Amino acid sequence: MRTYLAAATAGIVVITGTGIAVAQAAPAADEVVRTGSLVNTCANPVVDRDVTGWGRHGTGAAGSRVGVGAHVAADHAYRQPSANGVNPEMFLPQKDVTEGERWLFAMDTWVSGTSAPVTARMQVDWYGPSSAYLGHSNGTEVAVEPNAAETWTRVAGEFFVPGGATRANVTARLTGPAGLTWSATACDYQPVARPDPDPTTPPPTTPPPTGADTAAERYDWGTALPASDEFDYGSAAAPAQADATKWTLPPGEAAGCWPGHRGNGRRCEENSRVLGGIMRMTGDADGDTGRLGSTFAQRYGRWEVRARSEATSANNGRQYHPVLLLWPDSEEWPRDGEYDYLENGAPGELCAKAFMHFPNHQPREQEYAEKCTVDLTQWHNFGFEWTPQHVKGFIDGQQWFVFSADCIQCAPGPMFQTIQLDNFAGSNQQTAIFEVDWARVYSL
Repeated sequence: MRTYLAAATAGIVVITGTGIAVAQAAPAADEVVRTGSLVNTCANPVVDRDVTGWGRHGTGAAGSRVGVGAHVAADHAYRQPSANGVNPEMFLPQKDVTEGERWLFAMDTWVSGTSAPVTARMQVDWYGPSSAYLGHSNGTEVAVEPNAAETWTRVAGEFFVPGGATRANVTARLTGPAGLTWSATACDYQPVARPDPDPTTPPPTTPPPTGADTAAERYDWGTALPASDEFDYGSAAAPAQADATKWTLPPGEAAGCWPGHRGNGRRCEENSRVLGGIMRMTGDADGDTGRLGSTFAQRYGRWEVRARSEATSANNGRQYHPVLLLWPDSEEWPRDGEYDYLENGAPGELCAKAFMHFPNHQPREQEYAEKCTVDLTQWHNFGFEWTPQHVKGFIDGQQWFVFSADCIQCAPGPMFQTIQLDNFAGSNQQTAIFEVDWARVYSL
């Protein structure tokens, strides 16, 4: 059995070849204190023979295979020297994937050559058949402490494979100054599984926890407008309709229900109810779902919604899509644009996604953003800012995308907030809920 020594707060943790950690006394002077992670699976994970699959990307300098002496599992690493530019990147071995899968992509990294704060993240470029480029996803930023001595930090991100993707081109990015020496090893690719929910367990009805950061607080958006809704009416025992002064259905449609997304199922008034602190939108097995549209529209402004989503029955591959979006008051689509600042292919996914639609779908159809790891079964604050200069998205007060190229922000008229649990498949749906704690709107 091979043993390694890993740094701990008190004494030493021995990590065995089976990955079991056992407390030990401090090492003798001639013992090596090792850090890092044990490797699960990845092509050429520890660069043991060559650098196949590893290389420079973006402003990263050309690297090489080097020996390392203080990693718990690796004897070699891929190193980009101090010739790195600002915010360097590197690519890692590629991975074949299938749409709808969830993957954790990780590596261990060591940075030296600066005293400035540094963060690192995993990234993915998605490709389909015939190497067709499908989009890019960013993982969560991880703080990395620069150190002249060999010290390894785990950097990981969870990613949801988009439709049509067959290959993940995995990369990593440092946020830091030029001149860093950057080493990486122990790449680790693991499938992420989430168990099916128990349909006999009802969704919770207690108010959600508070205290998460908001973009409104962080960036001083001011006072929320009267069109905002805290959903502090109704109760679990006596659910209420959404406030008719703040929310409405599209005009001219039959009362009660109207055709669903592209004719799939129906959007029914009774599928959106306020339970005294929470608005719960339900997607039924027969395809009936809900939708709320704000009565207030404006050209340019800021919006923020605290929300979560969750499937409530076993996955049958026919899942609802939770969506927070701005829709043109003119109802002219795609002429007047559409900004989906949260749009996921299934409730409770581990990555948040957004689609910004160009007005008239010109010069391109849309921009796409993705942020992992964001567990959508948990409460998060999703913010959106629309100005004459850009469109920006925020999660829990942190910016996660900004677009301004080709005048994507140039939707010509007012837009209003909608909350939707869209049906893309018809009937025989996996049941789901989309819950909102509050929905706030701010002037620019």
